[in-house]
Amino acid sequence: FRSQRNLYLSGFSLFLWLVLRRTVTLLTQLAKGMASHAALETQVNDATEAAKKYMAENERLQEALSEKGSSKKKESAEATDEKLKEEIEHLKAELQKTSNALHKANSEVAAVKKQSEGLKREYDHLMKEYERLQ
Repeated sequence: FRSQRNLYLSGFSLFLWLVLRRTVTLLTQLAKGMASHAALETQVNDATEAAKKYMAENERLQEALSEKGSSKKKESAEATDEKLKEEIEHLKAELQKTSNALHKANSEVAAVKKQSEGLKREYDHLMKEYERLQ
């Protein structure tokens, strides 16, 4: 009776071990598949966005080429001139801001130099007084 019981117990344990091992294997494969799926989905989304961007740029370039070929040269030239004027104004404003920042930085440097010279004089004075007291 005991040997029969032990046989059934070991058989059931072996069967349970095989089932658990297969379950773990399937779960591992599923996790790998899900990770792969997520990576591929991200890659597809990136490729789609890039394709849309390139298609829009292509359409814009084709419109620009057709615009140059048509009788709208004057209008496009005026629009280009207007864009260039706006860009010049923007660059002038940026140059003005940069020059103001440079002037401010130079004044700060001068103030720091004056302060360091004053501290140096004070330090020298204190050192002379210290030597006199020694």
